[in-house]
Amino acid sequence: MNLAELARRTGLSRFKLRTLKKNGFTVKAHGLVGRKAETTVLSGYTGVIDDLLRDGVKNSVVCYDRIREQGYRGSQTVVRDYVRKHQHLLPPKRQLIAPQGNRGRRYETGPGESFQMDWGFVEVVNGMGCSYKVACFAMICHHCGERYVEFFPNAKQENLFIGMIHAFIYLGIPKYVLTDNVKSVVARRDPEGHPIWQRDYETFMKTVGFETKLCKPLHPFTKGKIERLIRFVKENFLVGRVFGTITDLNYEALRWCANQNGRYHRAVDCTPDDKHQISCRKIAQIVVKTREQTGLLSVPGTIDIVRWIREL
Repeated sequence: MNLAELARRTGLSRFKLRTLKKNGFTVKAHGLVGRKAETTVLSGYTGVIDDLLRDGVKNSVVCYDRIREQGYRGSQTVVRDYVRKHQHLLPPKRQLIAPQGNRGRRYETGPGESFQMDWGFVEVVNGMGCSYKVACFAMICHHCGERYVEFFPNAKQENLFIGMIHAFIYLGIPKYVLTDNVKSVVARRDPEGHPIWQRDYETFMKTVGFETKLCKPLHPFTKGKIERLIRFVKENFLVGRVFGTITDLNYEALRWCANQNGRYHRAVDCTPDDKHQISCRKIAQIVVKTREQTGLLSVPGTIDIVRWIREL
């Protein structure tokens, strides 16, 4: 075969083919092949990533956020490759549980129609290296995925009301809220299965102006968005962070929510903050102080959190 036909079939130039023919059609490796640079853009930050891997954190986004706070200026791809090559640092996996199968058909709601809320209990590390347990209140818009997270010392009913008011200031008031059968919300059910609301919660619900729907007992996957959000808080926000007080924890949580709401999410195929402002905010009610609600909405920290949201 002549060089013209070989060039047509391979797509290589005649000059390149002549060089290959001269060398017996063998490609010589470059003299620097296999050599690695002594320092890279990741040098100085590998210790932080190794500590996260030893703690069981294999999410490259979390590792990238942690080292970027310390001055890392490289790309996330470099971090992802490093995590992939150092999987041996991860602790051994626990015994896998058999899959539970499909839980049913995923349903959707309209803009501003439904919010999901739940409590979660998490471990927080302070500056002294000691850990303590706090209650994590979370609420998410079922339509666009806009989220709100706040931490409290416990999950008492007064903290539930404060968290819901702050979430309504942040997200708006929906048509109804989907939640579990907790004692601070529902006292019991009548013989026909209808909920009998807790007295203070029923007053709060009528005063603010929203309805409440309860999940079927022992079916947490009914509100899978909020369950996933609480797990995401544990795996992304809290891991590798140290907080002095619960006030610092809440300020950082609010900043984290604003950052996550401003990112594109493939699950909802949008940026939650943009979609919420365009569609959900037009439907959801705005928290307004009236003469009857002044005493209810003047909870500690409400004015501060509104000012903080505006600054963000």
